[in-house]
Amino acid sequence: MGDLFVFNGIAMIKTIKKHSFTATLMLCGVCILLGFTACGKLKQDRDNITSAEDFASSETEAASLFDLSDDINESSMQSTVVPSGATITVIDTQNSVKLYEIDFGPLSSNAPKGKLCGDGRYRAGKVQIGFTKPYKSVGSMATIKITAADEYYCGDGNNMTQVITDISIKRTAIYAFEINVNNSELIFSDGKKATHSGIRNLTKISGQTTPGIWGDEYEVTGSGNGVNREGDGYSWNVTSPLLKRLQMGCARTFVKGVITIKNVDASRSLEIDFDPFNNAACDRTAKALFGNRSVTFTVR
Repeated sequence: MGDLFVFNGIAMIKTIKKHSFTATLMLCGVCILLGFTACGKLKQDRDNITSAEDFASSETEAASLFDLSDDINESSMQSTVVPSGATITVIDTQNSVKLYEIDFGPLSSNAPKGKLCGDGRYRAGKVQIGFTKPYKSVGSMATIKITAADEYYCGDGNNMTQVITDISIKRTAIYAFEINVNNSELIFSDGKKATHSGIRNLTKISGQTTPGIWGDEYEVTGSGNGVNREGDGYSWNVTSPLLKRLQMGCARTFVKGVITIKNVDASRSLEIDFDPFNNAACDRTAKALFGNRSVTFTVR
């Protein structure tokens, strides 16, 4: 009887050990799975942050090109953005179309690497702008074309990004525009590239009656897609209108607004907040928000 008891006891102990070993394996498996999941989420967040930074730069460049075009077109070539030393050459004025080229000069090897423009941004290279006359009438069109051969760069004088783009602008109301950006490309100093496309709706909400762009404020909404510098595709959508103030020291990027970014392979999205301190400051600070975490960065 005792042997039987001992035998069952041993058997029982062995069973318990077996179950404990199985449970340990299961627990390890769960931990490993959670670890992989956490790593996967971290990678998705990192990829989304790259998309956020690249799109913020792309959106800023698209807006600055609209400002350049709108300033010249509205003020009969008397630009407050184009600096002295840059040249404006009329290429074609046939029919109802006017086409001209702005040449900011070549990119310099020493800082500042371009010419300082009235909106606080440095530019080098060439831009071609065209519009149908009269520009201020509803239904008029404007185009902005930059090829690789134009070697157009824009930035803060130290960090300059090459821009290749094809933008069409339609005036849908007296103070409203539809802006179609088709496969715009940014080439960074390390040679990596980011592209984006989309349709934006821009509405001027202040300063509309004064010549040129200074004193203007406008809001931008829209959606589209892109590919970040690491080759990851993403979609974007303006969820709170982007606000831009065109005044000295404030015209380089947006002061308010939120964009949602989601990588194609990601399970969750990320937000870019251009007003992380809720003060609509005239700086280039934005915040990427994902879950309970955030990363503050400077828009290029």
